[in-house]
Amino acid sequence: MTTIAELRTPAEQFALGTLFERHSEVSTDVLRTAADGQKTPASLLWFNHDGSVDLESALDRDSSVETATLLAESNGKWLYQLTWTPSVRDTLETLLGCATLLGASAENGRWQFRVLFPRHEQLATAHDRWESNDLQITVERITELDETFGDSEFALTDEQKEAFVIAHRRGYFKVPRDVTLTELADEIGITQQALSERLRRAHNSLAESTLHLTELTEDEVEPLG
Repeated sequence: MTTIAELRTPAEQFALGTLFERHSEVSTDVLRTAADGQKTPASLLWFNHDGSVDLESALDRDSSVETATLLAESNGKWLYQLTWTPSVRDTLETLLGCATLLGASAENGRWQFRVLFPRHEQLATAHDRWESNDLQITVERITELDETFGDSEFALTDEQKEAFVIAHRRGYFKVPRDVTLTELADEIGITQQALSERLRRAHNSLAESTLHLTELTEDEVEPLG
């Protein structure tokens, strides 16, 4: 049974621990995480604060950040593209394993994650992996997705559900991906453009209903990873 778990971990265990320790008023939402040609994860994060924090300096001092580039500023929010240090990438790999990261945010010195596990027993396996790597993870909520996938709260068509599940099982959302969009489209029997739109709409519906991200546009809620 497919499972979505809501997880929590202290910032010092993952990323931006120094920033949050010095500036507790700052919060952040991960907009998207992707891999570039060198397979280095680059994350887009919206930072929220009252304008009194020099984010450039704070990010430069944080040991979890390799590079930080300001992309936009809007309504008291600052959009940065970050590349993480190897330790952060290793922690993320330990956290996820074979699971898919649906969303992440941080405030008050702790990170919140929503993670999708293809099968419920993989959550138990992940828990053992976290403990063996001394990763402090608290499971705050578990939702069995198969029980609600067809409900109106998700508003997924049968075609969207099929595409999303196949893409996840074949490793399309991994970093780096195990399969290309073209290969998936051939397997399902539709065009690449049709599959791209189907996945985008499916992920948008899941994000809006499970992550409460209705303020984001459809383009902004592309699959994480």
